[in-house]
Amino acid sequence: MRSESVDRRAVDVLARQLELCRVAPGRPGIVLFDGGTDLALVDTAVHALEAIGALADSVFVDDQSADDMSAGLTMPDIVVDILNGYSDAVESIVSPSARILSVVAQCTGELRPVVPHVGLSRRVKRGLDLLEAGQELQVSDDQGTNLRMGLKGARRWMHDGLATVPGKVAEWPRGMIGSAPAVGSANGTVVMSPGDIWLPMGWYARSSVALTFEGGRLVSIEGPTSETDAIRAHLSAIGNPAVYRLDAVEIGLLWIDGPRPPALFEPGLADSLGVADRYGHVVIATGDYPTVGIACCLRNATVAVDEVAAVRSGQPQGDLAPDVYEQAAHRHPL
Repeated sequence: MRSESVDRRAVDVLARQLELCRVAPGRPGIVLFDGGTDLALVDTAVHALEAIGALADSVFVDDQSADDMSAGLTMPDIVVDILNGYSDAVESIVSPSARILSVVAQCTGELRPVVPHVGLSRRVKRGLDLLEAGQELQVSDDQGTNLRMGLKGARRWMHDGLATVPGKVAEWPRGMIGSAPAVGSANGTVVMSPGDIWLPMGWYARSSVALTFEGGRLVSIEGPTSETDAIRAHLSAIGNPAVYRLDAVEIGLLWIDGPRPPALFEPGLADSLGVADRYGHVVIATGDYPTVGIACCLRNATVAVDEVAAVRSGQPQGDLAPDVYEQAAHRHPL
């Protein structure tokens, strides 16, 4: 089940990411896909494995049992997961020690602006170190956002898109760091300004809306009814009181190339691949994973850890900013 054409740029991008995952020539690599997968993406994954000398094979996943399928699979060096409807079954299909690169793109066009570089992983790891060493995180901006939360004992996480060790599952393209607040410690206001993005709905904010948090819970939503009614209806429709709990603050570090910076209301950006992970975006989410309430994607926020800026007005600072080598890779992509 192969398509007739191959997107060479997408092949080069995925091949470079597989090299960063230390996929070895001469070793088997398996592409998992199903009936909901774009066949051009299947071809891209197979050609990318072949481009670096791996022994590529593609496996179609359907309603047959995971036991029957896993019994017939060769132990791969890497599994490229592009399943659409059976993604929850991956870990039962392949060995627990397999490395899995889970491609979250839906088509080859979404891979073209990605520039794989080891610098992203370095920045993500340094950012995680910053969160783990910090005691307090503050999100602010010049529109009235001022949210503070404790970090002591809080859960932290990262995504760098690299599956380099046995048993590792990495989503790609991803690039972000995040932290839950210490229990009951989040207090303050988040202001959604025009051009910010309401996730997971994928809407642009058209008017300013102020969200107030006390003791880690959302206690008020203030703004024009055209905005606030929609947000209240969304939260009410979920039907779970956990959606009012502040769950996470995440900082996007994924650099996606484009001919120009996106406009304030750029068509397609609000619901595009990686918008939450996009370089300099700050996401403040409510809920209780996997139940998500709202996620406020601020595009020009400042984030400080123990009063030291990690992001300033939507621009990562210090160890979170690309070095000259990563900058050069974006000036001269593959």
